[in-house]
Amino acid sequence: MKMKLITAVVGLAAFGLSGCTSISKNYPVNKITSGIEIMPLYRNEYKVLGDTQGEACAKYLLGGKLPWFSGTAAKTVSSAPSAGGNFLASLPIIGMIFGGQPMVIQEATYEALEKVPGADALISMRVKMHRNYSIPFVYSEQCANVQGKAFTIKTDADSVQKK
Repeated sequence: MKMKLITAVVGLAAFGLSGCTSISKNYPVNKITSGIEIMPLYRNEYKVLGDTQGEACAKYLLGGKLPWFSGTAAKTVSSAPSAGGNFLASLPIIGMIFGGQPMVIQEATYEALEKVPGADALISMRVKMHRNYSIPFVYSEQCANVQGKAFTIKTDADSVQKK
């Protein structure tokens, strides 16, 4: 009986300490940066500035984004950031409700846009997600890599100069 109990405890401990990884790729066709809704643009209304990419990772301990209880600013490109912002995402147990994949993609998109001066948004966006559960339900890491073409919307002044 004692041997079975020890075997069961060792088996549960090995299962609990094992990790898993998931990888996904996403290519939202004809999608402009998330959170930006505009009418379709004609080709002469925008200028492609070049290719760019951005990466962001979030580490979670007990469901809360690390560092816990942080008041750091969230990097988003959306006009309406998540209701909870970065603080609620950093709370243990309930943090995943306010953080997760959409926030990591927002941070990676922000990083991609920051690399191209004057960029307004991305077109032909491709998203690669990588999630690693080192200790299931205790520690995980979620990373996003965003690639696309940065563009700027031409202003009325740009069109007047060209005439």
